[in-house]
This record gives sequence, C-alpha cells and structure tokens, in this order.
Amino acid sequence: MAEKQILINCGKNWFEFSKSRTGQLDYCGKVENPSRLNVENYQKLASSAYFSPGYYVFLQDGLNCTPRIYVSPETDVSDKDSFDFLLHVGALLCAVEARDSLLAGELYLRRKKSFDKFARLTQFIIEPVSAEILFSLLFGRMYNIEENEIPLVLVAAKKKLSYICESETLEQAFVRYFKENKVCLTLPVVGMNYHRWSPYSDFLDGLAENLRAEALLVQAEKIRKAKHDFYSSLEVAVQAEPYNPADENAVAVMAESIDAKSAGNPGLEKAGYVRAAAAKIIRAAKPEKMSFKAQLMRIDCRNVVLKIEL
Repeated sequence: MAEKQILINCGKNWFEFSKSRTGQLDYCGKVENPSRLNVENYQKLASSAYFSPGYYVFLQDGLNCTPRIYVSPETDVSDKDSFDFLLHVGALLCAVEARDSLLAGELYLRRKKSFDKFARLTQFIIEPVSAEILFSLLFGRMYNIEENEIPLVLVAAKKKLSYICESETLEQAFVRYFKENKVCLTLPVVGMNYHRWSPYSDFLDGLAENLRAEALLVQAEKIRKAKHDFYSSLEVAVQAEPYNPADENAVAVMAESIDAKSAGNPGLEKAGYVRAAAAKIIRAAKPEKMSFKAQLMRIDCRNVVLKIEL
C-alpha cells in the first residue's frame, strides 16, 4: 500500500488528506482498509479540544472518540492555516459520518474562520449532509442565525435542495425537499425547563461512589458502558400535537424517566418540543405523519439532542 501523507483517525474510521508542493490541502476520502495502515513513524497530533467527548453526559458511539492526526515524516504541516484546519476537521468528519447535522453546523460555526480558508474542501466534506446542516442551524436552534451569515453552508446545500431564491423561499424549499426525500435531522429539545423530565440522575451519578482502587480502571469502564447502554435504551417519542392551543404545528418530545426506569417503572414524560420554526416546516412537509422515529443522540450541560427521521 502506498504511503499516506496525512491521516485522521476518528475511532473506527480513518480519513486521508494530501498536501501538494504548493501547500494545497486535498481531501482523499475515507480509508477503505485501515487495518493495513502503518503509522509507526508518523508524527502524531492531538486534535483540538474544542470538541471533546469529555464534555458530554452521553454521546452516541460514532461521536465518542478523540480524533488523532498522523503526518508522514516528509510532509510539512507547519503553516498556520493548514495546521489549524487539520486540528479541527477531525471532529467535523466525525459529525458528518454520524450524520449529526446540528453538531456539524455548530463545529463549523466555532471555527468558521479556519474552515472558510479551505472553502471548497470544507464544502466537499459537508456536502452529504449540507441541506440538513442548513436546516438545523437556521430553524432548529434557539440561537438565531441568518442564511447570509453562513454562505459556505448555503452554497453547499443549494444543489441538494435545488434551491432558487428567485422562485421560492428557503422554508418552501425545505418543505419540498422533505416531501421528496427521506431525511435524518439532529435537533435540540427546547422548552425543557417547563417540563419534569431530566437528563440527569443521582442514581447513575452514584454508581462510581464505591469504586475499589485496586480495580479502578476495570470498574470505571464497566460503569461507563452501563451508563452508555442505559441512555441508549431510553425510549423517545416525537409526535405531532395538533390539539396544542398555542401552536397547531407543535411537535412534542417525550422520553422515559431515568430514575423511574432504573426503579423498574416504564413510562414516558414530557421533555419538551422541537423548535416551532422547525416544527412548522416539518408539519407542512409531512401533514399526515403524526409520529417520527427518533433516538437520543447526545446530552451536554446545555442541550439534549435527538436524531429524528422524517
């Protein structure tokens, strides 16, 4: 196998980049046979801590890794722009591979200046989920952002949406796109402070209280896996709420109570809603669809994020 110039390891997946003599970075795609790679003599770099699984209470497996960059001995990545891009693109690759449109968009926003310097390269990487990223950023989040603030994402998404701004609004383009395609979106749950369900549990947090020092690592790994499996097993229901007096387009989110489930009592509690701006478009595209398949994607100190299939 020919030697690779730059490799980024994201858990089970490896991605390849090359660098020309003129300093141009190119994305070569996903490595098909990573078991045959030999990076023994490569320079190993830690990715930026801007994205770290350590920040999360729960994170799906596809994202639960720390990207590492491997640079071949003859490849120079010391120029500021290339080095900055490589340190941050690993997390973006993870998010795109996991089809986490919200995280991909938020990672792009965090390092917009760096990614925009490699606009064509970034557009190529995000293209598979570009329309979903645009929707999650413009309509899913509570932090408003305008389409003219993210022209790189908009350009990447236009082709997938077949969007022509002279003939329709962006909202109309998404209604049409959702009608014609099977789509997965990652969206945050909003309005959680008005409902009883909580993503935190004293019971789960207390599992580590009596760890024995002589088997610390083994026990900690067992507890980590048990907590991960527990969160993954939580039933989530996302469904239309046309009887809602405040918003006939409301899409409600319910989830199993963590403490009740740990006590052996099944049952859903209201957790919150999909943001109204997103729900309006989803309901317009799927007026007869009352229930949407969903799973818990990640939990951090501020957000609970779901993956929803339309």
